[in-house]
Amino acid sequence: MATLLAVSGLSGCTKSNEQVAVEVLADPGVRELLSNIPADTPYAYISFGGSMRPMVEKMYKQLSPLIDKVSPTIEKEIPLEGEWAPLIRALFSEFKAIVKDGGLDRTGIDIDGRAAFYGIGGLPAMRWSLKDPQALRDLLGRVQQNGAVTIPTCKLGDADYWCGEFAGVKLAAAVVSNELVMGIAPTAMADKVFEILFGKTKPERSLADSQKLRDLLAKWQLGRFNAGFVDVRVIAEALLGEGDPLNKEVLTAVNPRVVERWPQITQVCKDEIRGLVAIAPMIVFGSESMSAEGFEMVFGVELRSDIAQDLKSLRASVPGLSQELREQVIFAMGAGADVGKAIELVLRKGKEVSQSPYQCPELAELNQAATKIGQDTSAIPKWVPGLRGGSLVLTDIKMAGFLPSSITAHAVLAAADPKAVYEAIRAETPAIAAYEFSDDGTVKTLPDGTVPFVNGIAYGAKAGAGIVVAIGPGSEAKVGELLAAPEVKDPPLALFAYDLGKMMEQLQPLMGMAGQSELTAALDIYKMFGPSGYEMYAEDRGLVFKAAMKLR
Repeated sequence: MATLLAVSGLSGCTKSNEQVAVEVLADPGVRELLSNIPADTPYAYISFGGSMRPMVEKMYKQLSPLIDKVSPTIEKEIPLEGEWAPLIRALFSEFKAIVKDGGLDRTGIDIDGRAAFYGIGGLPAMRWSLKDPQALRDLLGRVQQNGAVTIPTCKLGDADYWCGEFAGVKLAAAVVSNELVMGIAPTAMADKVFEILFGKTKPERSLADSQKLRDLLAKWQLGRFNAGFVDVRVIAEALLGEGDPLNKEVLTAVNPRVVERWPQITQVCKDEIRGLVAIAPMIVFGSESMSAEGFEMVFGVELRSDIAQDLKSLRASVPGLSQELREQVIFAMGAGADVGKAIELVLRKGKEVSQSPYQCPELAELNQAATKIGQDTSAIPKWVPGLRGGSLVLTDIKMAGFLPSSITAHAVLAAADPKAVYEAIRAETPAIAAYEFSDDGTVKTLPDGTVPFVNGIAYGAKAGAGIVVAIGPGSEAKVGELLAAPEVKDPPLALFAYDLGKMMEQLQPLMGMAGQSELTAALDIYKMFGPSGYEMYAEDRGLVFKAAMKLR
């Protein structure tokens, strides 16, 4: 894996997504892991072995001083007597040791190794490679001895495993070769499920044999660290009484009432439900990067081609709304979408359903909803279809005691006809008529003191762009910059960004003034979190959510 990443990162040497997927899945260790996961699992998350250690150890280094500071308080709160008191103390003692430098190795878990979380018949199962199986056994031994508890054990053939049972469900955990495996199953079929969990019986078809994962990695450009999916089609087939036999068998044991309805589901209903599922058949997620500097992740909702194109047509550029905001702000949120096109899309989809309604009785509510769409569009104000989105951005704030001494922020309302929006607002708030308004891009200012605690207010509007209001130092320049900003080529449908570290810098003095020393120490942890954000994009493959966090 290290060689693959190094080669693929060389300047001028890039590999296709398909090549990366093939090479990742050709790794013998990855194939062995995947061979234990049924091909028709409803969901799976696989870590291919990209190291989390630098990121986790950096976070633990920040966490350790806090634990030292608050430990005496926590230990005083743990009751000295009671059935669970020794166990709570034992667990907390192990936790303190784990968050120390090098403490991760006490668990025996290989944080640089491979892992998987997936479903066997829909019920959760987990596998995690171990660096030192004996270290894990020693940890459990200390917890049992110091916590005055005994973890029950069960047998499956000649193998022992830790077990528990409640409400007709059995839990299992075991060290199998160099893996910690855990899972649950209906008590009535626990042996059959745990045979698969422990690797005694391999699935008839596994993810190692399936094209599903390779296609997913290639399409969504994943595979360097981890990847996962939720297969909505597999879930739907099980609920319809079709598809993978194991999924149906487990569902029968877990929820017999669902099974009782299978004979009543007509072929028409099955076909129409499958048609709905085909709109968004797969949810995917994975990491694009992971290091001591932070991480970047991607989430995706795969959409049917025509639906994806419909959403792409709604994209609208909002001045200043782009991924770059992550690095510039304390807090920002916004959305960009052509409201007029969105209304047209909803009306068109409602008309399509009304003209060709669903025949399945269980989908009658969709027909009723479609009928209501568009019954009274006259209630929509004429200026609303011209809206293109907006944003609210806090760039900087300085606190003087409990009140802000300085705020730098701006708000944008993107609109094709900002004058129409202004007239609508003025009708509801006549007081704004006292301030000059034009949509020629001219920047105007308000005298300090017009709004309590807020100085440096500037505003402006431009036809085809929208309305911008900014406050704080440089507000006039910011308004002019945003009104003149070029359109973003691939604008996000939505954005949310924040910087926890900067937020805590302003909050900590307040906590110190209040004498909350422990809370102040807790806030110190948050200072290591830097610019973070989430963006949603409309692409040919579907809705794409990008998430990232930097560590200081």
